[in-house]
Amino acid sequence: MPTRLVLPLVLAMGLAATGCSGDRNLLAPVVDTVFRYEQPFSGLERFRTFVADFSVPEAGTLHITVDWTSAADDIDLVLSNPACDAIALVAGACKVFAREESNLKPAQLTFTTTATGYRLFVVNRGPSDESGTIVVTVTRSRLEL
Repeated sequence: MPTRLVLPLVLAMGLAATGCSGDRNLLAPVVDTVFRYEQPFSGLERFRTFVADFSVPEAGTLHITVDWTSAADDIDLVLSNPACDAIALVAGACKVFAREESNLKPAQLTFTTTATGYRLFVVNRGPSDESGTIVVTVTRSRLEL
């Protein structure tokens, strides 16, 4: 390629990558939060379950974060459909979309979703009673030109 064409091409690529003002990368996606749900819980006794139902209005990436008071307690998450109840869950009769059973605090689930309803089971495995907060968001990425 002739030298006189290389410089304009390199400059054009640099402008496209950083934007005319140079303050952001046009090739990096913009993330929009299209849904947010928060639900506190308290007095959740050991071996008890808190249930939260929510409906996602549009497709995107579902992020669920549950945080609680004491890192000594083990909180597990099970995400199912709204028709599932605690008895059916224990019997293995529910469709389970995701589980989080580690001892990590906060507990988190992330996956791709469509517009649908969910039931989240927050299970306190103890050793103590717990309180905390559930935060659910759905995000969508897009390129902004």
